[in-house]
Amino acid sequence: MKFNFKFKSPVSTAIAISVGFVVLLGYIFGTNARGETTSLGFLRNYFLQGAIIWASVALIVGVFNLVGVHLHKIRKNEGGGYSFVLLVSLIVTLGVGIYDILQTHLHQELNFQRIRWIFNYIQLPIETSLMAVLAISLTYAAARLLSRRLNLFSIVFVGVVLLLLIGAAPQIAAQAPLLAEFRDWILRVPALAGARGILLGVALGTIATGIRILTGSDRPYGG
Repeated sequence: MKFNFKFKSPVSTAIAISVGFVVLLGYIFGTNARGETTSLGFLRNYFLQGAIIWASVALIVGVFNLVGVHLHKIRKNEGGGYSFVLLVSLIVTLGVGIYDILQTHLHQELNFQRIRWIFNYIQLPIETSLMAVLAISLTYAAARLLSRRLNLFSIVFVGVVLLLLIGAAPQIAAQAPLLAEFRDWILRVPALAGARGILLGVALGTIATGIRILTGSDRPYGG
């Protein structure tokens, strides 16, 4: 007699729903009145630690996939120069990080000087340059918006963008304190309110997606 058991939809859906409900109930009933962790709290922490481990494994798999893709590009000579720089940067950064970890455990060096130097003098300037390119791109997009769609909303958008960019310059902010205060107010009140609204929308969408997964309406995990 031949048995052909496959891990298909009913089993995988039941496991996903069970784990999801345990984690959800663990957040609600994870502690008792005395503040002690209950059994649901221990299960929640166990499942979350397992998720962190799986995420780490997925990150390692992603790194190996990245290396494989760029090695293929180098062999095929398809933008091989950029791929070579990326792989060398990956290997050097990984080696420096491992060396700092070994120094921490062997010689009690707790400041990670070498990897901190890479972050402060290589990664941070690159990110700053990308932000500068983003600012220029936003200015260009605002100019194109005015040329194609001239209305009240586009004028307000372009005006706010220009005020924020001009107010961000330290020399101008020092000479025009009212402009600096107005810029800070925009960032502190309307911009922060919009960002919180976006986060609330993302949170509500995540809750709705989680409920659909728990009830089996959506199966993004391939069940």
